[in-house]
Amino acid sequence: MRLWKSFLVLTSLCALLAVPAVAGAAEKKTLMWGATSASSGYYPMSVAMAEVVNREVPSIAVTVVETGATNDNFRRMEKGELSFGQGGATDVYMANHGAGVWKGRDMKRQRVMLSSHPQVYVFAVTEESGITKLSDLNDKPYTPGLKGSITEMLAYAAFDSLGIKPKLIPSSTGEAVDAMKDRRIVGFTKATSVNAPDSSLQDVATARKVRILSFTPEEQKKFKAVLPMFGFFDVDNTLYGHEGKSQTIGGHFGMAVDTELDADTVYQIVKAICEHSEEIGKTYAGVRGFDLAKLTSEANAWLHPGTIRYLKEKGFKLDKGQLPPEYKE
Repeated sequence: MRLWKSFLVLTSLCALLAVPAVAGAAEKKTLMWGATSASSGYYPMSVAMAEVVNREVPSIAVTVVETGATNDNFRRMEKGELSFGQGGATDVYMANHGAGVWKGRDMKRQRVMLSSHPQVYVFAVTEESGITKLSDLNDKPYTPGLKGSITEMLAYAAFDSLGIKPKLIPSSTGEAVDAMKDRRIVGFTKATSVNAPDSSLQDVATARKVRILSFTPEEQKKFKAVLPMFGFFDVDNTLYGHEGKSQTIGGHFGMAVDTELDADTVYQIVKAICEHSEEIGKTYAGVRGFDLAKLTSEANAWLHPGTIRYLKEKGFKLDKGQLPPEYKE
């Protein structure tokens, strides 16, 4: 009888000890991270960030999902299908205010989580095409960007504002790379970093030399008359085997987050990424040399309350225009 009682006591103790472990496992949040096409250089950046978060924030489990990039991410975030998504501060501003490429369809759930690096939208063509300026794209087969992406929408806006009419061929990034290598298109538009070559254009360069087209001052003026929230950045042409610089559409790229995700979780995620940016830079060179917290503090859109908490903790002063309606001091 004593042995039986001892067995019952031990069994009860084991059960009690097991409860916290089971409860802890049950509390772990599974979050979906919308990236972009797997053939894009940005995809491994998202994976690298997610790996850091999964290691540094044990209370959550992040899964990276291949998507149609920013536009798709925002639509799916609005439906509650994604917790995060690739998308820059300017994208968040336009989405929240129904402006620019989101004119007439304002979205409510996106906030800036993090800015990772300056981003440019390059209009790339093969050197052998003989195309040296944007107007040369008239009547030429050209892919405006990943189908359904902000890149594609910006390319349409650029062509419309400049009166240029290529033979547009929407496709995925991988399909555009193959078509450019096979001479079925003369080029495509791609979002990329200012300080590192894009992997998809590097792929093209294994078969065809690549040239980055530049916007003239007059073309920049016409584009900004339509989408004034975007700027123009210099692209180092030596990244693609040419001398000099090209000027093209740009802004700060990063990650957007759903307003439904709590501030404490977002704070921990932002802290993990900002404080391990050098590690992420080993996977994606585009973030190297940038202070992610400083870039984020310069965002021209509403920040998530969790991001605000981290930035204020680091001593950054924020403008009222960066504080969303739901933010409470």
